[in-house]
Amino acid sequence: MRAAIRAIVGTVGMLLVASIVVFAMVRSAPGDPVDVQLGESGGISLSQDDEDRIRAERLAELGLDRSLPEQYARWLARMVSGDWGTSYRTGQPVLGEMLDRLPASLALGTVGFGVAVLLAAGLALLATRRPGGAVDQVVRLVTLATVAVPSFLLGTLALQVATGTTGYRIAGPASLDRIWLPALVLGIAVTPTMSRVLRASLVAERGRIYAVAALARGASHGRTLLRHVLRPALGPVLILGGLAFASLVTGSIITEAVFTWPGVGLFAVDAIAAQDYPVVQAYVVLATALVVLVNRGVDLAGRLVDPRQDVRAEAVA
Repeated sequence: MRAAIRAIVGTVGMLLVASIVVFAMVRSAPGDPVDVQLGESGGISLSQDDEDRIRAERLAELGLDRSLPEQYARWLARMVSGDWGTSYRTGQPVLGEMLDRLPASLALGTVGFGVAVLLAAGLALLATRRPGGAVDQVVRLVTLATVAVPSFLLGTLALQVATGTTGYRIAGPASLDRIWLPALVLGIAVTPTMSRVLRASLVAERGRIYAVAALARGASHGRTLLRHVLRPALGPVLILGGLAFASLVTGSIITEAVFTWPGVGLFAVDAIAAQDYPVVQAYVVLATALVVLVNRGVDLAGRLVDPRQDVRAEAVA
């Protein structure tokens, strides 16, 4: 009970700190939404007095003429009550816009995460058959080379190849015939880290007494790996995988922009360009909340998979 209360208080505290940081970062950007709106009305010649008057009226209408602490307090109160404000750019409620696009991002992140798990598990199992051997070295070089390629470059290259060879459609709604390519790019981007962590964890667990004893009793390497080594080795990978899943859902801004995937990431990119404060702030808070909640869930899953974590936590406490 005490641990649950501590977790809830910690989660609320992290979200509160994140909201302050997000608000300060967004408001510290040069210019403001009114600058963007006046710039978009190009072609209409206004005198300086008229421009100043329109600017003052618009700032008052958006509540941006108030002090920053007052703006933050009003924004936080609305967020908590479920009113996430109205988009300056679309004129629609931010919460509704986010909920409309979130399923597309969840689908993309889930499929991309599945691709990453399959690739990481395959590469790690290959590498651990003989640590330091030729296959392990090849896997290491491949993963290092993949890490060195930026995701936007990987996505652009994949898009050029797919459109030329398979007729891949770059525009359109979220659909099964469009999701496979950005999901593959996302999965490849996070595979190297997951595979290296899983490989290191498997090698470490294989050297423990219970694994050596199983081999001494005549168990095969495959049986020892699956029955005695794999489960305790999954602890670090679960933590990394949980964070990777959260980042794939809400942090795939570049991939969604490259493939014009209609998720919250693409919505946030457009909002950043227009200095659409309510959307940008809501997006970052949503991403932070998802990361925190996934992290809590991963902690719980890790203790279920490897009960020794509870023993170590009690020892530290």
